[in-house]
Amino acid sequence: MKHKKNVVFIIIILLLIALYYCVLTIANTPNSVVTNKTLNENNPIEKRGNPTYDYIIGKYGLPHYRVFFWVPKNSTKYIPYADNGINTNVSNHGSVEKWTVVETKEITENEKLVFIYVPKTFVFLHGKDFEKVIHLYYKNISEISP
Repeated sequence: MKHKKNVVFIIIILLLIALYYCVLTIANTPNSVVTNKTLNENNPIEKRGNPTYDYIIGKYGLPHYRVFFWVPKNSTKYIPYADNGINTNVSNHGSVEKWTVVETKEITENEKLVFIYVPKTFVFLHGKDFEKVIHLYYKNISEISP
């Protein structure tokens, strides 16, 4: 009887390891449709906040990750995007273009600090340096046509 329990335990561990690698493979598979391909070329040099990211604990005790950017004070439209080939559609939050951008109250003479809420699923699946593949495209008031 003890032998059967050990075999079942080993099988469960192996299945969990296999599931982990399946999820990791899916998370790192490039999207079939590459969006925002030209945003890198059109966006001015981005200025990261310091720190570049942090997290806050929500009301349910779970972390919410934020990636910070300094943008011109007159910027009004924000579009988050990721490096080409990065799969960001890993949770019910949708792909990177649907992630929330929030303006903080921190403003300097020419710039304001904004952040992108990054889903914790993306952070956990992408791992170290997740913030380096997330970027922010912005438009100033004068660039938006009616």
